[in-house]
Amino acid sequence: MRAEVFAAAVLFALAAIGCKKSEPPTAGARELFTNACARCHGADGSGGVPAFEGGPAPRDFRDHDFQRARTDEQLKMTIRNGKGSGMPPFGASFTDAELAALVAQIRSFDSERK
Repeated sequence: MRAEVFAAAVLFALAAIGCKKSEPPTAGARELFTNACARCHGADGSGGVPAFEGGPAPRDFRDHDFQRARTDEQLKMTIRNGKGSGMPPFGASFTDAELAALVAQIRSFDSERK
């Protein structure tokens, strides 16, 4: 029984980490997003058309299921490392603070964010 309680506590802690709310975006975050991301993802985060025929469409950040399925750290990793042939890696283009600001901006597009 003790192991089950421990496992439940660990799962609860992990869920809490994954569900942590990001800080609200700042004007600087919106400007970063506009300059680096909006060309593909749209100023409103709605995504766009594929960069090439048959390629993946840029992610729609208004999709609540997408938002729920990704942690802030996963979003940062995708920005740093890119994703397949659709999204280029930005590597060290952004500081940790700028990455956090971009994540806050991406989170602000969540269609069910309260």
